[in-house]
Amino acid sequence: MTAFTGTGSLIRFVLRRDRWVLPFWIAVAAFIPFSLASGTDTLYPTPEALQNYTEASMSNPATVAMRGLIYAPTLGGVSAWGAGMSSALVCAIASLLTVIRHTRAEEEAGRLEILGATGIGRHANLTATLIVVLVANLATGMLLALGLISLDLPPSGGIVLGLSCAAVGVSLGAVAALAAQLTPSSRAARGIAFGSLATLFALRAVGDVQADNLSWLSWSSPFGWARLTQPYVGDRWWIFGLFALFILVLSAAAYALSSRRDLATGLLPERFGPATAPPRLRGVFALAWRSHRGALLAWSTAYALLGVLIGAAGRGSTEEQLGGAFTGADALFSFLLLIFSQAAAGYAILTALRGGSEERDGLAELLLSSAPNRVRWAGAHLAFAVVGPVALLGLAGLGMALTSSDFLGTLVAALIWLPAVWLIAAIALALWGWLPRLATPVSWALLAGFLFLELAFEFGQVGEAVVELSPFTHIPRVLLGADLAPLPLAVLLAITTGLIAVGLAGIRRRDIG
Repeated sequence: MTAFTGTGSLIRFVLRRDRWVLPFWIAVAAFIPFSLASGTDTLYPTPEALQNYTEASMSNPATVAMRGLIYAPTLGGVSAWGAGMSSALVCAIASLLTVIRHTRAEEEAGRLEILGATGIGRHANLTATLIVVLVANLATGMLLALGLISLDLPPSGGIVLGLSCAAVGVSLGAVAALAAQLTPSSRAARGIAFGSLATLFALRAVGDVQADNLSWLSWSSPFGWARLTQPYVGDRWWIFGLFALFILVLSAAAYALSSRRDLATGLLPERFGPATAPPRLRGVFALAWRSHRGALLAWSTAYALLGVLIGAAGRGSTEEQLGGAFTGADALFSFLLLIFSQAAAGYAILTALRGGSEERDGLAELLLSSAPNRVRWAGAHLAFAVVGPVALLGLAGLGMALTSSDFLGTLVAALIWLPAVWLIAAIALALWGWLPRLATPVSWALLAGFLFLELAFEFGQVGEAVVELSPFTHIPRVLLGADLAPLPLAVLLAITTGLIAVGLAGIRRRDIG
């Protein structure tokens, strides 16, 4: 028996468990470039129209931050620019979640230990998961390329674009594989992996926006490498060597750590406290603080550093006026604050559903046997789902505001996203209160759906009536000159309050466990 014994059986097992999820995200990632290229050909049928569109897009720092640089004003160049980053993000997020789900989450639940007793090798599960992620991403790249080739675009460019999106997905899968070895908690592993994704994306965004001074940042991120392959322009095949090196190094590190650690542990083991807690740590709120403080500190540090980095990047475009209404830095800050708020919503889901994890692990019954107030127990976790995003967005906004000509306005622009983030947390709480088994997948599916609506609207695939289903759409972009209208914010807060009441009522009425 070797460390890889049973890999084939586990590949079939992973494919069976994800038989609906994998085809869905493959189809989404492959369809985005096809639909965008079709629309681009219709909207901009002449070289002059493509040239004007390119110049207008590249003059907006927020657009550059979101999609990157256009390397040629052609149908292929514009299509690769418009859809490449979105498809790469879909592949990255799906790969990240798949790896954590089948490695650290299985180990945390104890199922991997049971499989190990049947003669499965030490590295079989990790290898099976990485193989599935690799094949799924390659299938995505192949379908993406075939779709573009069907539109009579050059085959080589379509293949480069498809492989670059697939390479980003596999790269983030390797990041997740390494994160799964660092901590014994799947929740913490997801936090580390998503924090890494946000950092890598931000590095690419800053490098593209400040291409004259900080272009090297784009070379430090797989998202930057995907754009630097220059599909339909230069077709830089050699950049895939960077992807291969990145994936091999991180995968080798994951295997090395997996060999050295004990099952159900991580490189960063959980510390056991004293047998008797001091008075300041007694009670459900103190216990919640101890459960959430590590993740909150890590997320806060990342947001603060990214805020300072983005603020420094925006300094160079502060004086550039766009339409006379706002500066280039304002456009950059407004776009990235949207990204930060969506990531903060992910943190809020993780935090609000922490009680659900305690319930599944059997810890909730032990806790409630000595402190039977269920509302206080759930409310303690909810409090961190409310206060945590305040700290995250406040620190990011503070970092950006340090270089802004409008310090208070930039800080308000960061905090104004809180009602949308709180609404996501309230939805998660309501689902946990009444549908505990579905709370986690449905909460994440709703957040992913909201993000997809934003992307689809950006690409002209859905109308305003549809995109308004997303709470993020109702937040005024004050940095872009929008009025600070209190009514949409009040409605979001009212819905949030109602959902919290519904969720707490469900937790109080139903059986725990």
